[in-house]
Amino acid sequence: MPHDLIIAGTGPAGLMTAERAAAKGLDTLVLEKRKSVTDSLMGELVTDNALKLLRVKPTSDYVGNQYSAIIGESLDTGANIVVGEGLLGNSYLLDEDKCQELMRDRAEADGTEFRCGSRVQSVIKEANQVIGVKHSGGEDMASLTVGADGAFSRVSETAGFIHPKWLLSYGVRWKLADCKGVDSDTAYFYVGRDVSLGYMWLYPRSETEVNLGIGRVPSSRENWEKLPPLLEVLKKYKKRFPELRDSKIVAQNGGVVPCAGIIPRFTDAGVSLCGNSAGQVSSIVGGGVTTCFHAGALLAKHAKRAIDENDFSRKSIQRYEKEYRRSKLAWNIQNTGKGMWAVSKYAMYNDPLEAAEIVLDQLDAKTLNALIQGQAGVGDIMTLLSDFLPMVARIGKGYLKAIAVGGL
Repeated sequence: MPHDLIIAGTGPAGLMTAERAAAKGLDTLVLEKRKSVTDSLMGELVTDNALKLLRVKPTSDYVGNQYSAIIGESLDTGANIVVGEGLLGNSYLLDEDKCQELMRDRAEADGTEFRCGSRVQSVIKEANQVIGVKHSGGEDMASLTVGADGAFSRVSETAGFIHPKWLLSYGVRWKLADCKGVDSDTAYFYVGRDVSLGYMWLYPRSETEVNLGIGRVPSSRENWEKLPPLLEVLKKYKKRFPELRDSKIVAQNGGVVPCAGIIPRFTDAGVSLCGNSAGQVSSIVGGGVTTCFHAGALLAKHAKRAIDENDFSRKSIQRYEKEYRRSKLAWNIQNTGKGMWAVSKYAMYNDPLEAAEIVLDQLDAKTLNALIQGQAGVGDIMTLLSDFLPMVARIGKGYLKAIAVGGL
């Protein structure tokens, strides 16, 4: 007998889809290529929206810390912007492993089967409709197949989805213990030449534990090959920061995050993409956790509808895509995706760190926060035009050069 739902991947999108679908009574199978659901990297810095979707309280064990400020700083010059509580709102550090285990346990309690060590190879099609998947353990059939298997999704590739703009951030996250005197109330983002196009983040868990990661976006092969290895960058800045100097690496994880926005189409007959595979992630607006949780919850709702109607046609499954694209989260993803694409083109022919230094040195936290959150109003735009026109002109000149040389 075929399953109602087969989900490939146990990132936040796959786990949320599984949890919500199982709660609705759907016969769900989850396939994961890694040995455990906690082996996949999940973002950690979130706001209240993620906690609501996860249905956990800020005081629960699933939240590792809460921050009162976020600081963006240059590793090269020290120029910085401080976003305090008045602008920040509530900002939390999830306990990644506990949250992944929570969603798995909820799904299993409602009958979901998890098979770790099962690598999806391709979808199975019949009369132009996906009816299941081939994987390292054999074949399984389902009314609806979900590709939540990341930026290099096998479901996406073999089902025929297209990624005309695929800009990826390659990242590694280390958990450090035995730190000393860390300011545990503040999260940090750093830009610098060792990081290049991307940023380093430092999320304290306590005064003695931090999560430190680096995410890089290749602007060109030449620029990429000039960069020092990530582990060398980690060692360098461990020595630079007294709080981290004697710390020990207790865990390491890595992942790839798409940065160019939602792909043109992510549903078809019998199949849907969710999370990173659909580009439903933003490295700026609340990271990918909230956007992936939202996508998973929405997909589970439409999977239940399709099961009840016994309709897995392209038109039926596309209703999930249409509703997702109408959401504010999707709008933010598309805006920041366009921005990242523009920045990547700028970086091919200009120095992006010079632009970052200008922003950190001259832009105030209120205006920057409004721009990042996609909430800039007339007043914010007027501030940019009047007070920061030289900055905008300087960056814009470089971007026009990128357009002239590289095209749109």
